[in-house]
Amino acid sequence: MLSNRIIAHRGASNCAKENTIEAYQKAIEIGADFIEFDVRITKDGVLISHHDPMIANQAISQLSFAEINSIAGQQGFTVPRVEEVLRLTRNKIKLAIELKEEGYEEKVMALVMGYIKIDEFVILSFNISSLRSIKYHYPEVKTGLLLSQNNNNVLIILLKLFGIWVFQKLIRLTPDILALQWETLKFGLLKIAARQGKPVFVWTVNDQKMIGEFLNDNRVHGIITDKPDLARKLLTNLECTLRH
Repeated sequence: MLSNRIIAHRGASNCAKENTIEAYQKAIEIGADFIEFDVRITKDGVLISHHDPMIANQAISQLSFAEINSIAGQQGFTVPRVEEVLRLTRNKIKLAIELKEEGYEEKVMALVMGYIKIDEFVILSFNISSLRSIKYHYPEVKTGLLLSQNNNNVLIILLKLFGIWVFQKLIRLTPDILALQWETLKFGLLKIAARQGKPVFVWTVNDQKMIGEFLNDNRVHGIITDKPDLARKLLTNLECTLRH
């Protein structure tokens, strides 16, 4: 059985505006296994689904939820509350929830765990302290450390040299999943993760040939893609080939 999971990056973002209810609904219809979405917090304390720290050159953290959606409305879309995302997706699809900033971990967890079961989501972040905090308070919750060549080059090199030991000794965090930008795979991190039995999500994979290669690689447990419809088609074809 293939372990690959198709993870719709910010929803089916090739079909609808990213991080919107429309993109999430489309990902469900396509048959993705997970939706990955971003979480930020507004000036008035509302948890929202939005990637960028700015909207129309203004900081999300300095705007109210109403102000943000007034701006978004002028651009033709709506920024959803995280609660709306949870209501839409509950019992339909799993979630990969990316925390973009530090400081609101408890607020996110209280909201998420009020709607969905622990085995139906994973928390992702570049912020080691956020994942460490969640693991301390909710040890049973799955966490994934996002790694990219631009943000984590030193940590990636240390991983290449010393392996998973780096987590226990240097950053005092043992994430359940490594979420690797595909460009970082040249450092041999798939081999390192497989040797330690560490599941890997690879992001953001949109090239058809590359998606096909990762679907055939049992070291890859999830493919984060803007094109979940293409990935689903390729996976269906692969499964049919393996059956015959």
